[in-house]
Amino acid sequence: ARSAAGWTVAANSATLTSIISFPAGTGGSGTATHFGLGTAASGAGVLLYKGAVTPNIVTGNGVTPQLTTATAITED
Repeated sequence: ARSAAGWTVAANSATLTSIISFPAGTGGSGTATHFGLGTAASGAGVLLYKGAVTPNIVTGNGVTPQLTTATAITED
């Protein structure tokens, strides 16, 4: 959730309160190296934050990418 229920906020950092799972891949392959947090659930919106995905997520057919509760956003 893009709300206080989905994030734990302390000082200038926010961490996920639960794992975010994306749909399983249906073909191809690649590596997820970055994420973005914006104002729209789909389509055009405003990108508010972006960051690296560490460790990177190898994607492909049958792979379900996830961001864990270790995923954090820090505002400078």
